[in-house]
Amino acid sequence: MNGWIVALVLILNFILQFTVFQYIAVMGVKPDTALAIVVALGTFMGKERGALIGATAGMLQDTIFGAPVGITTLSYMLTGYIVGENSDKVFKEHLVVPLIFTAGATLIKYVIVIFFNYALGIQTPILTYIRHFLPIEMLYNCVVSMVLYRFLFALFSRKSHKDRLKMKRKRK
Repeated sequence: MNGWIVALVLILNFILQFTVFQYIAVMGVKPDTALAIVVALGTFMGKERGALIGATAGMLQDTIFGAPVGITTLSYMLTGYIVGENSDKVFKEHLVVPLIFTAGATLIKYVIVIFFNYALGIQTPILTYIRHFLPIEMLYNCVVSMVLYRFLFALFSRKSHKDRLKMKRKRK
């Protein structure tokens, strides 16, 4: 997949996540569509590109919204790397893949955020995060991830198919 297409997907997601998706919160929790995109693209592109996409998406969020720079970047980068590392071991066509990877990615994100908030002395109601926000966001992210995964899978498969056709034509 072309780097420009990935950049366009990330920028479009960033705009939608912080405008339209603000209004579809469930019990105060918004879907983390950037995380779902990192999971999907990490699955399709492997560990190095998954980590790069995760770092880019996280840095975009960290710098624009004034969060301690690096926390979201680190969690998304690790997610992209871990998902990409394990992507060769799964059937990418099945919808179970984004469910499992997104659930794990949401958990990783919460562990990293809670750890760094604690390390930086930021008051974090850990039990509230674990009891209230984590289960709701995990479920919400999984549902959103299935939709985004299907869209990106179709986009990625079509692009890969066109590339294979071009390679066959060049060989002839």
